[in-house]
Amino acid sequence: MPFGISNAPAIFQRIIDQVIAGIPNSIAYLDDILITGANEEEHLQTLDMVLSKLLEFGFRCNPEKCLFFQDEVSYLGFIIDRHGKRPDPGRVEAIIKMPAPKNVKELEAFIGKVNYYGQFISNFSDKCKSLNHLRKQNTRWEWSQEYQKSFECLLQGISNTTTLVHFDAHLPLILETDASHYGIGAVLLHRYPDGSERPISHASKTLTTAERNYSQIEKEAFSIIFGIKKFHQYLAGRSFELNTDHKPLLAIFNPSKGIPVTAANKIQRWALYLMGYNYNIRFKPTRSHANADALSRLPIPDDNSFIDNDSLQVNLIQTQLIDQWPLKPNEIALATAKNDILNRVKNFVLTRWPLSFSRSQNRELIPYFNNRDSLSVVNDCILKDTRVIIPQQLHHRVVHMLHRGHLGIIKMKHLARTHCWWPNMDKDIIDMIKSCHICDKLQPLPKPQFKSWDEPRQVWSRLHMDFAGPFWNSKWLLIVDAKSKFPIVIDMGNDTTSKHLCDVLEHVIDWFGPPEKLAIDNGPPFNSYEMKNFYDIYAITHITTAPYHPASNGLAERFVRSFKEGMLKQQQTDQTSKVIALRNVLRSYRWPLHTSTGVPPAHMMFNSPIRTQLERMKPAEPVKQQQQPKYAVGQLVWTLQHQLNHRSQWQQAIITRNISSMVYEIQLSDGQHQKRHQNQIHLRHSSNNSSNEVDSLPDELSHAKTKSNPLEISPPSSPRFPHRHRRPPDRYAPS
Repeated sequence: MPFGISNAPAIFQRIIDQVIAGIPNSIAYLDDILITGANEEEHLQTLDMVLSKLLEFGFRCNPEKCLFFQDEVSYLGFIIDRHGKRPDPGRVEAIIKMPAPKNVKELEAFIGKVNYYGQFISNFSDKCKSLNHLRKQNTRWEWSQEYQKSFECLLQGISNTTTLVHFDAHLPLILETDASHYGIGAVLLHRYPDGSERPISHASKTLTTAERNYSQIEKEAFSIIFGIKKFHQYLAGRSFELNTDHKPLLAIFNPSKGIPVTAANKIQRWALYLMGYNYNIRFKPTRSHANADALSRLPIPDDNSFIDNDSLQVNLIQTQLIDQWPLKPNEIALATAKNDILNRVKNFVLTRWPLSFSRSQNRELIPYFNNRDSLSVVNDCILKDTRVIIPQQLHHRVVHMLHRGHLGIIKMKHLARTHCWWPNMDKDIIDMIKSCHICDKLQPLPKPQFKSWDEPRQVWSRLHMDFAGPFWNSKWLLIVDAKSKFPIVIDMGNDTTSKHLCDVLEHVIDWFGPPEKLAIDNGPPFNSYEMKNFYDIYAITHITTAPYHPASNGLAERFVRSFKEGMLKQQQTDQTSKVIALRNVLRSYRWPLHTSTGVPPAHMMFNSPIRTQLERMKPAEPVKQQQQPKYAVGQLVWTLQHQLNHRSQWQQAIITRNISSMVYEIQLSDGQHQKRHQNQIHLRHSSNNSSNEVDSLPDELSHAKTKSNPLEISPPSSPRFPHRHRRPPDRYAPS
């Protein structure tokens, strides 16, 4: 029961009494607090200070976790006593208890691990010399006392070497795991700045009978879970590197990728478990992976500290699924045992798959090799995930069981993929359904298939045409250009005869010319005698769609829908004129961007943008004059004055404004302002009394004129034509 700090002095007095009794160089271990000293006095002072601080801050201690005056304690993987610190034997138990090799394969695994730490073992080559002799070819295996002594010497050297480092939170962590067909191993290491890797702890485990039935990929994954759970206190909340020599696990357990849906249930569950850790998985070749490989091939026996009860539950579920299968599990197991291909597959699943197959020599094994990551063995039956692999001699029977209710292909495949699997299973199911006469007689319509029309080379080369209505008291002829999607709608009234149709199309051809092709349905007006003559006159190839299949003329049918919706919306907005409604619908379809072409139909049709109301909102850019005007403002000119029924005469005028590079505004001598083209005026040279003319100009023009210095050239002595005195016209003057 927890005790309070309030009675700490009494406890402290008992400790003093024990010290007086003669316990030398003692150590106190208080709930993860290590207290010691060089002598009794220093130790008691330190203990007094710690207990006082605990009392001051109100902490409580658990007496079951408190040890006082111990000769030695185990702390951070080391045994600490009066002589200093030494490695904790529990950390290297997997190495110390490693059994002696029983064959050359196990000896090579042990030598591989020894080589991993060879640089840290003194006289390494001499200690391995005798063991290497057994690895030579044509050498009889005989494990003598000399070999046992060398083996134990190397074990001791490894155990001493591999406990030289302790956990450091600032150094990178590495977890290496491996699995054989009977054991798994894991090593936790640190990587130092110089690149060297030194172990923190080792662990291994002999697989149980149920675990030995795992597939090889499941055993490799199981070794990772074993290492993660064994060293959870080091790995939780930290980033570490996970090394394995099994490449398929790099994709399955990669934290940056999703869990494959085809992975076995156990592996999917383990992948979900690994999501709670922060790691990067990396492939390490077997020749460089001897550190963990030796632990998996030489595991310590009778290790019950780690049992994956969840996997046992998964095996129980798989067994129940097999028992529920209409075929007896023993029938499938017996047929599997008689099948040579499945026997080889079963052996590979329980041991290890080759790295690759020759497709020509092992063609029948390729489907199983491609799915090797999801295969397992349960009760002598091979499973792909939770589905039983059916031997070839039972295929026909299983297919007839699946087709007992005359299911379709989709349902039958779904049912089969839930319970069983074999190569080319889908093909066998399809062949079975095709050979069923009952299913053929009740076969539904095939799935609709559509092929798009070829894209026309240019606009107005292929048109799609159809009738819409009647609505709004009319029938409407709809024509759509296949290239630009430019529509034309014509109100046919209630007359859709071939003669009226020909007249309407003649007007369309007047504007756009005859098209090359015309796609229509099988309506009587489109296929009449008059229309066939019309097609021949203009060399139009008319294409008729299949009866009762309007999707063949989809472009026209789709515009019929858009046209009806647009006209209905116009009616809903209280538009009573169908002419205005039609204009609004066509403009809203022709001018904006079309969804299929990304260009307005009118723009593509006429190869020119449409100046809509929205375009007019943009400010116009100033137009740069390409040519300087011939006459300047304030310049004296002669202008041609036109008179009704009389010859035009030249009159004196002055330039008041440049309207454009060729058009000017002039002022006559009587003060009238008129517009004249450059071809209707010519230069007039100033005279001595030109000041009167300048005075008659507006102020700003007269000022500009006086500042200028025009050439003083006398005007012509007489006009080109004879001068006539005419009476001025009578003008209306209000009284």
